[in-house]
Amino acid sequence: MTRTNSITLPHSLQIEYILTHSLDPLTMTDTIDSTRNSKDNNSMKVLKTPNPLDQQCTKANIEIDQTRNKLKQFSNNNNEDPQSTANSYIPSACSSTSKKSMIPSSPLKPKGSNSHFQFATTAYGVRLLNKDISNTKIDLEVENLMIVTKLNDVSLYFLTREVVEWILVNYPSITVYVDKKLKDDEKFAATEIYKDSKCRAARIKYWDPEFVDDHDVFFDLVVTLGGDGTVLFVSSIFKRHVPPIMSFSLGSLGFLTNFKFEQFKYDMRNILSRKIKTNLRMRLECNLYRRHEPQYDPEKGKKVCIMELVSTHHVLNEVTIDRGPCPFISMLELFSDDSLMTVAQADGLIVATPTGSTAYSLSAGGPLIYPTVNAIEVTPICPHTLSFRPIILPESMTLKVKVSLKSRGTAWASFDGKDRVELQKGDFIKISASPYSFPTVECSSTEFIDSISRQLNWNQREQQKSFTHMLSQKNQEKYATESKENEKRKEEANQDEQVEEVEENKKSDVKFVL
Repeated sequence: MTRTNSITLPHSLQIEYILTHSLDPLTMTDTIDSTRNSKDNNSMKVLKTPNPLDQQCTKANIEIDQTRNKLKQFSNNNNEDPQSTANSYIPSACSSTSKKSMIPSSPLKPKGSNSHFQFATTAYGVRLLNKDISNTKIDLEVENLMIVTKLNDVSLYFLTREVVEWILVNYPSITVYVDKKLKDDEKFAATEIYKDSKCRAARIKYWDPEFVDDHDVFFDLVVTLGGDGTVLFVSSIFKRHVPPIMSFSLGSLGFLTNFKFEQFKYDMRNILSRKIKTNLRMRLECNLYRRHEPQYDPEKGKKVCIMELVSTHHVLNEVTIDRGPCPFISMLELFSDDSLMTVAQADGLIVATPTGSTAYSLSAGGPLIYPTVNAIEVTPICPHTLSFRPIILPESMTLKVKVSLKSRGTAWASFDGKDRVELQKGDFIKISASPYSFPTVECSSTEFIDSISRQLNWNQREQQKSFTHMLSQKNQEKYATESKENEKRKEEANQDEQVEEVEENKKSDVKFVL
């Protein structure tokens, strides 16, 4: 089955490409992964479309991910003309007068296949596209809607039932998937929901983590009922592609849950009937490697250390490497792109995303980072030095945190606070920006500032007051009169200065003419 998908962007940067996949979502994912790993991925082209495209992308998490990967490549063809190369990567930029100045019109060809001109042109197109993606609104054609409920709170079972009933009544084309653990629960009472209509029974289905792992591109929208922990749980079960996430605040914290449940009907009508804007939150891909005893390699004639890939995690907040129950201080070697940055002697290290900057990293003294910024934050936990401060690194950098062979004890790692595992000496975690982002439906353009102001009282203090409230009534009247007179004097002085400037300009013009 072949499907042509397109994304229409504000600056008319239009990209058309083909997604070839079978009906099985697993086969589609394997096709995408094999395309990334193929030898010809440097020759992937962004095609110029002759006419504007009207179709909006309906699977934003797939199309945007594929588009970003394609724009990372630039042509290796030595015979390409520079202007045509520019057109192939920023097709509409050449038609704009303001953007023409950014593209040289020199007929000279680049010396090499990856010339500076091609590189600069590609970088220019990528920057424009990044701006456009952040402002792009998409149409959701929702057929399969997934609801994730915080199971620890029994009161949320009734709220889940209320949401399911409302969707089934008002949107006959939508199939609702709820947690399989609610299927036989008396509080959820699924049989009572569809007892009045047999067609509703076919539209209530159930999911479990195994089903989600096998059908990650199956769902069109995920609705969470809980707190930030519920959102982190969604990130853990969607290991690859993630559908848009709409989170209702029903927990203790609300950095990721910006929709109020009291108005869920109004908000869901807007989401299901209008174009929406999503925030692409960066995730980290963490690969855990185990060190085995060195074995003799006959080809190299010496013993070689063997590292085994044990597990892979995609985290939305942070990966934490700490000393755990070990009484000794941790000795962790931090590498960037296989180069040693530093050796941390501390209780541990936190490698966080911008989304995780409001979590454990903040408690350890890390800075706040806007969630849509693509960066990696490294924050030490109680370092035994005064100079080890948190550092923000680019997303293109690959980090490696290794338990030093000289360390007195072991270390422990956790991924978004879960899957805690012990690291022996020589074990390491390889950390890089995940190609699979986490799209959250935007409630308002100021939701991040509102959340840190609401949860952290960010920059809130009592305003300074004047001393006039300490004066008597008689002196307050005198003070008010003097203030008005001073304002009049300032206005008159400003007018006089403007008149003098005009006269000086006239004199200078006369001198210039003479």
